[in-house]
Amino acid sequence: MEVRRTAPVKLDVPDQRHEDFHESAQQFLYCANRAAEFCWDNSDYRECVTANSTARDALYDDLRDEADLTANLVQEAIRRAVQAVKGRVERWKNGKRVSQPEFTS
Repeated sequence: MEVRRTAPVKLDVPDQRHEDFHESAQQFLYCANRAAEFCWDNSDYRECVTANSTARDALYDDLRDEADLTANLVQEAIRRAVQAVKGRVERWKNGKRVSQPEFTS
């Protein structure tokens, strides 16, 4: 049996690369918001996309072209958006008021 452990590591970004780090974060948020927009349907929760593969197949190539991010970051942005939409759909099904997910930080 293989055991995996995750160790938190402090990210040490050199001063001259801080802007690059922030630009990557902004591009990640852009990708997550584009994916949330794609997955969301204001009129019927049954029309919302809640499958990672569906969203990834539809968005991945375009987002890779639009953002200067690695493949795993684009995939993670799509996955986060799908998970956020899934959570909203569950609340919507239970009669709660919901809106399209928005990623700001």
